[in-house]
Amino acid sequence: MPTVFSPSDYTSINPDYSTGKGFYTDITAISDLLQIPAFTASTNPTNAQVGSIIKRVEGMIDDKVKRSYRPIRHETEFHDFNFGRHPADSYYGGYVGFVQLQHMKVRKIVSLQIWQGNSYKELASAQASITLSEDNYGDIHSIILVLPDGTEFTMESSTSVGTSLVDSKFNNRFGSKTTAKEIIALTNEQFPSNTSTFTGADNKKTLTEDGGTNFNVSDFFYAASDLNNGRKINISSLLMGEDGSDCTLKVAIQQSCTTVSSDATLTVADSSKLAVGMVVTGTNIAAGTTTITSITDSTTVELSGTSTGSGSTTVTFTSTDTIPNVCDVVAFTDKQDMKRIGSFWKIGNEGRLFFLQDFPYHTNNSVIVSYIAGDRRVPSAIHEAATKLAAAEILRHDDQTILIAETGANITTKEKYDILKKEAMEILDGKKDIVYIIE
Repeated sequence: MPTVFSPSDYTSINPDYSTGKGFYTDITAISDLLQIPAFTASTNPTNAQVGSIIKRVEGMIDDKVKRSYRPIRHETEFHDFNFGRHPADSYYGGYVGFVQLQHMKVRKIVSLQIWQGNSYKELASAQASITLSEDNYGDIHSIILVLPDGTEFTMESSTSVGTSLVDSKFNNRFGSKTTAKEIIALTNEQFPSNTSTFTGADNKKTLTEDGGTNFNVSDFFYAASDLNNGRKINISSLLMGEDGSDCTLKVAIQQSCTTVSSDATLTVADSSKLAVGMVVTGTNIAAGTTTITSITDSTTVELSGTSTGSGSTTVTFTSTDTIPNVCDVVAFTDKQDMKRIGSFWKIGNEGRLFFLQDFPYHTNNSVIVSYIAGDRRVPSAIHEAATKLAAAEILRHDDQTILIAETGANITTKEKYDILKKEAMEILDGKKDIVYIIE
């Protein structure tokens, strides 16, 4: 039976590697073990440098024990599908067939696509999509992802490259498919490895909520390219179940416009890229929610409110629907029916997905899964191993300072390093998963 909680678990988990806090240990536990003063921004190593050591140690532990005790995203995992039962007999048996994922301790199925003869059908999460126009994708000024409570994450476009390309923006100057990859990297807050050759990016993308730094966009959303269309981006909510269907996807474009005071008529650059219902904001635009009520001709639209001043200005047009000639938008829709008598169900601890009402029509490479896996508890043994390995790394590099004292009455620094490393590796050897192959 899986263990849910133990009083010995490490629970001081508030990860921020820049301040020396990880998932498995932190700077306080390491300094206590080494019996030295606390790490700070002015010590050598600093708390941020120790945080980098902790991050590397945690990755090594995951590789060593073949599982993670922190949330790890696994993308586009292909599986074959074999029928275990005839569909007519599946109701009482509980499933038609199942697939075994490569990782156990599954926290959330982000995307589950099954091949149905001519296309893949999505079965998991609440999902939205945006398909960029092949020609006018560059008109997109920003993409806004909104949580059910109104918190917004605004991803702005940029034509800058290299160090001038801000980490919180996506580059849109090298083609629609390259732009799509940039948007995906920003949504997932990853290093844009697919596009950095072109954009000169030298850092991973990062984005917090508008006006704050409490939330990161990748904690709430996951984006991926559509397998059949490189210009289409599928965005899944990471909220539980159908909660994600209350999220909102908005797209904004900008045009140079001319307003006339106390007049509802707005002269625009190109009305073929506008639609009735779009929200209009900018200088001289009436406060509150002003929308396009009608389109008169190629350069004239009527607004729901009158302008507050006259002159030329840049106006922003925001839509939750398709923007003509720019992009196709599909709102967040709940696609998941995960229950024992639904489309599919899972045994998360074992990493198994069982299909019942919906299943692939073919067998080879007919299931594609993206998911988040990782044990929800950090056992005391993992905390101890991580603390000792991080301490050992600090000892190994402590040859330019007197941070770790060494006297004739104590064991040498090398002996300390050897003991810590040996004890940590022995702990990890006992935590390895055992894989049973059943024929």
